[in-house]
This record gives sequence, C-alpha cells and structure tokens, in this order.
Amino acid sequence: MADKIKKNVNLIGRDFGEIRDNLVDFTKTYFPQTYNDFNESSPGMMVLELASYVGDVLSYYTDVQLRESIFEQAQDKKNIFAIAQAFG
Repeated sequence: MADKIKKNVNLIGRDFGEIRDNLVDFTKTYFPQTYNDFNESSPGMMVLELASYVGDVLSYYTDVQLRESIFEQAQDKKNIFAIAQAFG
C-alpha cells in the first residue's frame, strides 16, 4: 500500500524560510496524526529547521558550482582558465 501513495513534494523553496515552510506544510499534509506540535521550541521543529539549514547550505553551494561553470559568471582564475582551455 505504501508504494501506491503518491506525495506531492514542492521543490521550489531555495532559502531557509521557504524550505522550512515547505517542510511544515509537508508534515501537516502527510503526517497530521503523527506530528502536530509546530511550536518554535519543540524538538520536532528543531529537526525541521536543521533540515532546512542543510537544504539552504546545499542550495548555496550548488549555485556557486553552477556559477563557476559558466564562463561569463566564473570568478576563480583556475575555473576561467579551465573553461577557456575547453573552448580552445
């Protein structure tokens, strides 16, 4: 039965606040009987905020890596030379 349940996961949020709000909405939607204490000082919210922080940091480093792979946006000399060498 668990294989048949389809969950709608929103992956648009890219900063801490949006990721946190998306996780709270996800928890409210799919686990209403299991967890319903969304007080700022609850241990469950600590876990959601830690996950939001990890998502925010991963999003930042993904953006940096993408920026460094585009010739016009790259800032590191090593990456600029590597991209220029790849272009010939």
